[in-house]
Amino acid sequence: MSTGNIRSRRPSSNNGRILYDARGSRVRSSALTNKYLRFLFFYMIPYFVINGIILMLVCSTPRISVEVKDTDNYINTEVSFTVKSLLPLKSLSVSLESEPIEYEKSGSKYKCTVSKNGTFTVDAKSVNGMSQAVFSDISMLDDTAPSIDESSISLERGELTFGISDTQAGVNFDSIFAVINDSETIYPSGYDRSLGLVKFSLPKSTDSIELHFEDLVGNARSGRISVTVNEDSADITDIDTTDIDTTDISTTDIDATDIGTSE
Repeated sequence: MSTGNIRSRRPSSNNGRILYDARGSRVRSSALTNKYLRFLFFYMIPYFVINGIILMLVCSTPRISVEVKDTDNYINTEVSFTVKSLLPLKSLSVSLESEPIEYEKSGSKYKCTVSKNGTFTVDAKSVNGMSQAVFSDISMLDDTAPSIDESSISLERGELTFGISDTQAGVNFDSIFAVINDSETIYPSGYDRSLGLVKFSLPKSTDSIELHFEDLVGNARSGRISVTVNEDSADITDIDTTDIDTTDISTTDIDATDIGTSE
């Protein structure tokens, strides 16, 4: 019995014919035989991928995050920040009110200690020239001396009474004293810490009182009051206030709103 000649059909992409293999199964042509697909895979996609990577590298900008921690002493606080960059950093500057601050580095994390209020700035620049700056306001530190409430001041029968307060660290009542007539130092005859009231018993010969006070972290201030004290009454006749200098923390000028006169 003759079976005849069996020819195997080999895959071919010519003329769009449907081809079969030796077992009679249909041979599917490769997608790459299509010229449009070849253009897409070998030209278009590589073009966009390569140019996308180049664009990403050229426009890559450092990412910065800053965290200001709470203070437990009102004198200083710790600031931590991270700087992440796809490319190596070319420069990194850290400052408070434009004054450079030293910092410690651990990988992409940094930390430093600040001891005054102001605008904290981190400015990072990568090797591609792109830079990023982040600003954070620090305001929880106490760098202001206590103040005296003008409306609380009274002077009757040689006894001076006034209210004093400090919004952050608190008043150091043990630091309060007065200099009478630029010569004699006296201390409060009494005070109420909860109400912030202070009393001085003034000598009859008092012509001027220079009050000195500070808060619990050492911010100090002074103010001068000129008075006339009689046996039966005492009247405030003039007011002039000045600062005392501190070595660590500068104070702002005191004006008539800090130490005033009562009607």
